[in-house]
Amino acid sequence: MSGEVSRTASFIARLAGGLRTLVVGTLLSLSALGSVILLGWLMALMRRRALLVAGLPLVEHDHPRWLLSSSHDTFPKRLAGGLGGNISRGVAAAASLAIATFPFAVFWMVAWWAGWENSFNKGYEYAFVGPMVGFAGILLFAVVMVFVPMALVHQVVEQRPFSFFELRRVRSVVSHTGPSYILWAAACVILSFPIFLSRALPAFAEDFFPAISELTIDEAAGVKLAISLAVGLYLFVTLMFLKRWSAGIYARAAKRAAASVDAPLWQNSAFVSDNLYSDGKTPWRIARLARLCLLIVIWAGLAGLIFVGQFVNHAWHVWLTHPVVFLPWVM
Repeated sequence: MSGEVSRTASFIARLAGGLRTLVVGTLLSLSALGSVILLGWLMALMRRRALLVAGLPLVEHDHPRWLLSSSHDTFPKRLAGGLGGNISRGVAAAASLAIATFPFAVFWMVAWWAGWENSFNKGYEYAFVGPMVGFAGILLFAVVMVFVPMALVHQVVEQRPFSFFELRRVRSVVSHTGPSYILWAAACVILSFPIFLSRALPAFAEDFFPAISELTIDEAAGVKLAISLAVGLYLFVTLMFLKRWSAGIYARAAKRAAASVDAPLWQNSAFVSDNLYSDGKTPWRIARLARLCLLIVIWAGLAGLIFVGQFVNHAWHVWLTHPVVFLPWVM
């Protein structure tokens, strides 16, 4: 009897913890500052998953916590291990992602100005500028995104500032990811569809719900908040799934890379064993080239979704970030 009570209590505690995680994650996704904290929590989630897949031991700080760590330290130390850790990881990840994504974001903003804004102001003699710069930005985006997801996991498992930009190790991991990385990238694009639909919804809302034009200001604000919460919940659940998956891909690929001809690159790594050896194996060059081409095509598809979503969204700052790529922020 006591065993059943204990199992029931444990189930209720896990259920309450899961609901709390969903609520906190959803609310944090609604603001820029909150999204940085959420990004830090997702980084901890990725680190824990990567360590588990790699068979490495976990310590207290490897468990994602929103506010306080579960250690028996003093309150300030528990706060530093919980909220403080999320902030520090989130800021570090946001800084790396900002540097990596800024070049193509600038291309897209220039294309937006030269296309949308220039056309609006009847500057048709410069009409070619928008498409040219936009396509250049899409190509740059697609190439950069081949490496960004693995670089993000690499930074959190190595726990060094800007290890995101250890390009030789990141390229080594990408070379050993296999088909799973292609499936993961395709899943990112497919799961991004609802986010873009939510951005287009306000522009066509009256076509599907004519009564919405009769809402008061307060009622319209309530509808907007409900939509934001729904998108935030979907985004948080989706990112938990995608981030855990990407961490597992990284862990397996890093192990393969460290046992290949790339073994010298992984000496003194905080993630793989110090006792490295090379079995002389390396992925076929044709396979790596085919994977690269497929990934570029897939990520170009996500760029296309971003452009379609922005066609009905006049806010210029949305070009700077996308929830799957940069900050987990519902805008």
